Parts: sequence; structure tokens; C-alpha cells
Amino acid sequence: MRLNTLKIILSGLFVHLLMVPWQEAGAQKIAIATGQGKVYPQYENKIDNLVILKGITGSTELTVDLGGTTLAVEWYEYFDASSVPEWHSEPVFLSNQASLSPEDHCGYLVKLTGTVDGQAYAKTLTVFVIDYLRYQPEAIQLFPEDAASCEQLVVRLGGVLPEMRYATPALVYPIEREWMLEYESLEWQDGWADVSISKKIKVENSQFTVTDTPLKDTYFKLTGDQFTSDLGMDPFSTSSSLCPARRVVSKITTEATVRTEKHESDRPESITTLTGSAPLEIRFKANGNEPVANYYNWGIYNGETQILSRTAEEHSYTFSTAGTFVVKVRAENETCSFTDSLVVTISESAISAPNAFTPNGDEINDEFRVSYKSIIEFQGVIFNRWGNKLFEWTDIQKGWDGTYKGKAVKEGPYFYVIRAKGSDGIVYNLKGDINLLRGRH
Repeated sequence: MRLNTLKIILSGLFVHLLMVPWQEAGAQKIAIATGQGKVYPQYENKIDNLVILKGITGSTELTVDLGGTTLAVEWYEYFDASSVPEWHSEPVFLSNQASLSPEDHCGYLVKLTGTVDGQAYAKTLTVFVIDYLRYQPEAIQLFPEDAASCEQLVVRLGGVLPEMRYATPALVYPIEREWMLEYESLEWQDGWADVSISKKIKVENSQFTVTDTPLKDTYFKLTGDQFTSDLGMDPFSTSSSLCPARRVVSKITTEATVRTEKHESDRPESITTLTGSAPLEIRFKANGNEPVANYYNWGIYNGETQILSRTAEEHSYTFSTAGTFVVKVRAENETCSFTDSLVVTISESAISAPNAFTPNGDEINDEFRVSYKSIIEFQGVIFNRWGNKLFEWTDIQKGWDGTYKGKAVKEGPYFYVIRAKGSDGIVYNLKGDINLLRGRH
């Protein structure tokens, strides 16, 4: 049989009692023979060394590396889980050899005495040993609970999940085993995409809680704890039956109607526009994690006043009033709901008319057009100097090209009368003269 030897190199082995500066002697860390286990120094700052072994046999040994010194070694046992009481009233002397055959769930004191560099030295170290193979899960099953909470999911464990603990010379502490949990869900990336979630969880009272609950039906898979990975062991694995999703999430996407009229400022120039000149038409879509989400309710609010309520997956709305609007959608099912929202801002109105234009065909200022934003009603009329009406229009995006009945009028002054209404309720009455200059093309 192969000899399983565990070599302990104790961190901070020598501390000068007289506080005289002293160079380190020997190795200053803990190591274990390959494949046999791992030492966790200063574990939770309560014991000097927690030793997790991958099995204990009759040939397993703990060995103190004295770093080339002649320190005397004494091993004592202060805790034994198989004894009653577990703590010895006085530590039990075991050996004065550098090596010791350990037992599972036992605590040891290692007393080191002697001289180092001519100075008296004495130190006692605590070592607690656990045989990890004795604390493996048995017949574990996962049972997701059909609880009322939408944001948390409790998963109950069946079978045996042994508790691991360690003891100082005074107290017993649980060892928190961090198990790996895996399941499938959805993630929003300008659209829903499948995502695999892997996280560490702690099991308490034979159950654990999933806070990032899945957005799709999934299986929960529980695998080994942190010690399984540290020891290079194949982890156990167990999966639940298919767990129906109940949490609802929805994301709003929008598509604005784009306008290209250059005389309009704050115009919606891209489909992602959420601010600008009225009338601003936007199509809203609720993107829920269907089929979990199966019902939608929309609301548009101006301050505390709700100005729209609709029940559909998507709809369009034209904002014709200046102000700030909150758009909300509530996605839900029989159990859970989720509300997403965004803000739409409509600018205040403005309008102005030029004092000249040059309809000469060079595509530069060829029409008399007003500059504007957030105008929702418009009427304009052009007159000549004798008061004859030459042109009338109600589409603010259009203008007068300097013709009458299909023929170009003469250069000179003409007159306009404009009546308009802004999205903020302001009424504009504009009157003025406009110079028609043809110039050279």
C-alpha cells in the first residue's frame, strides 16, 4: 500500500519571545503531499491550521517540518468527536515525534519548544483534522417549493447532507460548505437570450433559497462544494425535476416615426427618439419573458394624471402636448407581475418666418417655409400687394415656391398671414412681408 504522508509546514513557526528581530527559520507555509488533502492556514482566524484530508488510512501521517531547527515537538489531543465529552478536561499527550497518525474530526495541539539563534522559543499551534470522505452527500434530491414569492424560490433537499464542523480548544464552529448550483434562465440583450447561471449557495436546515429566480422553466443542478474542487475530486451531482418559472420581467422597446423636414428643430431623427418636437408618434412594445408573462397593461401619465390605459402587447401613441410623460407597462401572470417604465419629453413650441427667399432652382432657400418645433395646428396664406391671395397651405412641412396658378410671380415684396398652435397651447398669429428674390442660378 502506498504510504500517505501529510507534511505540515507551519506558517509563522518561530516567534521571538523577547521581541528581538529574528530571521525566519525553515519553511513558512503549510503544504500537503500531492493528492492527499489541503491545509487552510489561519482558518477564519480561529485555528492555526484546518486540515481537510482525502481519506485517512493507517499509514496517513501529519509531519511537522522543523525547518532545520532542533525544536522539541509534543502532540496533544484537545478534541475528539467520538469521545464524551468531546473536549478533554486536559489535553491528552499523544507523542513527542515529529509525525502523528491523525483521526477524523480531532483537534490537536502542537507544542514547540527549544532555542532558536540562542534565544528561548516556545509556541503552541492548533490543528484540526477532517476526513472529507466521511461527509459526502447521500441520496440527495432537490424539491423546488411552489411558494407565493416571485423573487425568491426555496429548494428543499431530501437525503443526507452531513454537517462539517471544527473545534478550537473552547468552541465548536460550523464549516460553511458552498455548493455549486446551476440552472437556465433568460437575459435581456436587446432581446431575450438563453443564459446558464452558476452560483455558490449555502444549505441551511436542508434547504436553500434562489434569489435570482429563473425566467424560464428549468432544472436545478447541485454539485460539489469548495472542498471537492480544492481536493481535485469528482463532485457529486443531483438534479431536480423540471421547475416551472413564475417570475415575470418585461422590457419596453420603442420605435418613433422619423421626420426629415430640416426646417423643424428637435424633430425625431431616429427610431430610438424619446424626446423632441410634437407631434411625436411612438410605437411601444412590451417584451415579456413569454410564455411566463401572458398579460400586459399600459399606462401613460402626465404628472399624476393618467391619460391612456391599454391592454395589448404593443401599441402606438402620438404625443401632441408639451411636457414630460411617464410610460409604464405592467406584465403579469396568475401569480407575479413586473412594471417597466420610460420617460418621453415633448419640447415647447416655437415658430418663425424668414424675410426673404430665392426660388431660382438652386435648391437653396427655394421656398418660403417657416422654422418651427412642436406645432400641432397650422394655416398660412400668401398675398400680393393688392391683397390678392396667391397661396394657402396647412401642412407646416410644406411652403410657397413663388408661383401662382403654375406661373412664376415677379420679384418683389409679398405678404404672409400665419396662424398656428403649439403643443403647449400657445397660439401664434404671425404677419409680415417676404421679399422674393430670384437672382441668378
